[in-house]
Amino acid sequence: MNLLQPFPTRIVRPDWAEQVVSPMHDSLTPEERAAIMAERPYSWLHVSRTPEDGDEAELAELEQTAFRRLLEVDAFERFAEPALYVYRIATSDHMQTGIVGEVPHEAFVEDRVLGHEGVQAERLDAVERHLDRVGAASTLVALMFRADEDIRKIVDAATDEPPLRRFTTGDLAQTVWRIADPEAVERIRERLEGSVLYITDGHHRAKASVDLWERAGRPAGGGVPAVLFPDDELRMLGFHRRIPGPLAEGPEEVLDRVRARADVRPSEAPVRERGAFGLYLDGRWHRIELPPNGVGGGVGSLDVTRLHRELIQPVFGFDPSGDGSIEFVPAAVPVDELTRRVDEDRGAAFTLSPPTFEQFVDVADRHEEMPPKATFFDPKPQAGLFLRIPDDEAG
Repeated sequence: MNLLQPFPTRIVRPDWAEQVVSPMHDSLTPEERAAIMAERPYSWLHVSRTPEDGDEAELAELEQTAFRRLLEVDAFERFAEPALYVYRIATSDHMQTGIVGEVPHEAFVEDRVLGHEGVQAERLDAVERHLDRVGAASTLVALMFRADEDIRKIVDAATDEPPLRRFTTGDLAQTVWRIADPEAVERIRERLEGSVLYITDGHHRAKASVDLWERAGRPAGGGVPAVLFPDDELRMLGFHRRIPGPLAEGPEEVLDRVRARADVRPSEAPVRERGAFGLYLDGRWHRIELPPNGVGGGVGSLDVTRLHRELIQPVFGFDPSGDGSIEFVPAAVPVDELTRRVDEDRGAAFTLSPPTFEQFVDVADRHEEMPPKATFFDPKPQAGLFLRIPDDEAG
C-alpha cells in the first residue's frame, strides 16, 4: 500500500490567505476563537464550529453558510490534477517542512499509521458530524515519518522553485510549493513504502474520517488529508501542571507529603529535565526526584505518568481519573505567567520535560495511550489553506 497519494485540492488564493487561514480550532481557547471570528468574517473558524457554539440545527446552518460564503467569493483556487505539495511553516525560532497529500484510510486500520492519544467519544462525534455536514476538509492531520535523505533532496529541489503561496498569519510564516515532477512523486512514495507514520496532531480528525469511510462501506479512493513532517524537524514541547488554589493544606504540609514520596531540594529556577520535576509552591521553587521504579518502557515509564500517579494523585487527593480543575499549561507559556497564576490563588505548579521522540514512538508502537496533554507539537499546521472536497476530480 502506498502511504501517500497525490490528490486534487483547492488552495486559498493569495489575496484571501490572511483572511481565511486560521489556527486549528482545538488549539485555541473559546475566547481566542471568538476574537479571531469577530475580526475576520471569512476565517475558517466560522466553518469549524463546535457544539458549544449552538445546538445541532443552528451549528449546521452556521457552518454551511460560512462554507458557502467562502465558495461564493471564490476564495480558493482549484488544482484539479492530483499532486503532492510541500508545506513549510516557520516561527521566529523554528522551521519545519512537510509533504501534503492524502493518506489512505486503510493505512489507519492496518496499523501503518499509529497514534499516541485516546479519543473522547463526545468530541469524536462532534468532528464526525461536522465533516458530514460540510462535506469538505481543510484541517490537515499532522504525521511524523523517519527522516529520509532521498525525500529531503526532493523537497529541497521543490523549494528552490517559486512558491505557489507565501504569506504570514500572526507570527507564523507559511509557504506552499507543488511537486510537479511525476518521478519525484513516485520516489517519495517508494521511500515511504514499508514505513510507519505517527500522528502528532489530529487524532480525532483522523478517526472521524476513517469512521465515516467505514460507514460508507469502505469505498475505493480518497483518504485523510495530511502533512508528513520528518522527525528531525519537529519540535515537541510539554505541558506543565497547575493545581488551582487555595490548597486544602498549607505549604509545609504539602511539602511533607511530597517528601514522603520523593527527594525534595530547594531550586533557584523551574526544573525541565528528564526524570525530575519543578514544584512551585508558596513563592519558592523546589527540585523533585522520584525513586527509580523499574519500568523499562511504555506509558508507565513516562515522567508525566509518574507525576500524576506518584505525586499529584496521592498528594492532592485526586483519583486516577484525574480532576477537571487541573490546569494544563503549555511549556511555551512564560514561567512568569505560570508563577503569577499560582501566586494569585495560592495553588501549586509542577514543571516537567516532554517525552523524548524515542518514548513517543515506543508508546505508539505498543498501542498504548499517553495521559492527556502529554505532548505539544509546535508550530502546528493551520486550517483554511488546503481545501479537500471529495467531489473534485481532475479535468
